[in-house]
Amino acid sequence: MRRAPAPSAAHLAPAATRLAPWRALGAAFVLAALLAPRPAPAQTPLPDPYDYDETVPAPKRTAPLRWQPVELGKPGHRYKIPVYANRNLAKDDLRDIKQVLIVVHGVKRDADRYYDTAAQLLTHNPDRARDTLILAPRFSGSIDSGFAGMAAWRKSSWEDGEESIQANGRPAPVTSFQVLDDLLRSLDDRKRLPALAGIVLAGHSAGAQLVQRYAILNNVDGPLRRDGLMLRYVIANPSSYLYLSNERPRPDGKGYAPYERGICPTYNQYKYGTDKLPAYSRETDDSRLFVRYAARDVTYLLGGADNNPEHRLLDKTCGAEAQGATRLARGTAYVQYEYVLAARGPKPVPLHRSSFEVGGVGHDNKGMFGSVCGAQALLGSGAQTGERAAACDIIPPRGK
Repeated sequence: MRRAPAPSAAHLAPAATRLAPWRALGAAFVLAALLAPRPAPAQTPLPDPYDYDETVPAPKRTAPLRWQPVELGKPGHRYKIPVYANRNLAKDDLRDIKQVLIVVHGVKRDADRYYDTAAQLLTHNPDRARDTLILAPRFSGSIDSGFAGMAAWRKSSWEDGEESIQANGRPAPVTSFQVLDDLLRSLDDRKRLPALAGIVLAGHSAGAQLVQRYAILNNVDGPLRRDGLMLRYVIANPSSYLYLSNERPRPDGKGYAPYERGICPTYNQYKYGTDKLPAYSRETDDSRLFVRYAARDVTYLLGGADNNPEHRLLDKTCGAEAQGATRLARGTAYVQYEYVLAARGPKPVPLHRSSFEVGGVGHDNKGMFGSVCGAQALLGSGAQTGERAAACDIIPPRGK
């Protein structure tokens, strides 16, 4: 973990020595106050956990980007979601598309901003811009204006894979996991997308929480691969992860062990563990889930400066805190946890993983996806990015 620079001598100088001479009387009172005995300071309490039901407005745009209504589902249960894209999905000829990049927004539901981040990457890679389709779906909130008739969720429930709301003027409820299923299946269309070879599903923050759980639980990855479509997942700075055993990082940093249920009785319940998995998951055995997840192509991106334990949007429930104090700590612990699980048993489980710490970047999707490793995770090996792009360090197995 990178440390902040030490304060300068000027910052450490006694307050009285920095006061103007003509304020000597005031300085005397200040000095007396500083030298007076004080009671031992109480432990500073952590702020209240972030209220995920709180409305977080999306930043304003000077020229709003138009979204497109995309209809998904099956006969008898059709629904629409808003999607930002770099092609007209209803009219354009997509036969030249070789890669689809799907980016999932965070808690602010600012899919247009995430689209902008992906589109900016393509400006540095004009050769890929010609055959890359960007899709930025929006998991709208029930109170969001301008999205009438679209599937909508209660605040941030979509990040856990939950159902959309049931309300007049809205389609029948559908889980956000099912939305991703239907979106991916819609791309498996050789008549419309004959050149398509790969799909990247990327998320940051709350979007990364959805993508990580989806990468573990979905059942469409295999069929897509059999149809010749390589599916890759990019998971950047989530607040928490879905663990596939009852173990969590030990407080002393020495391995993993079952967490104390007296501290957090529900620490292993979904969305943090595999107790009470959602109905969407057809597989419920921890070991089989891990072997399947290990075989999937996953890249973890962790912000080297995403290390504030009091960050306003950090999940501070006990189930999340059992995984570590910060997003960086939780992510690093989870990367090592997978290495530990993979090495167990008489035959090691192959891990298809790439894991990076993005130097100097905090909780910022542009900095993460615009980094050297972020650009290559989204657009493939050799992808270019801006001159000020953050460098990345590979996160190796502990001890190597």
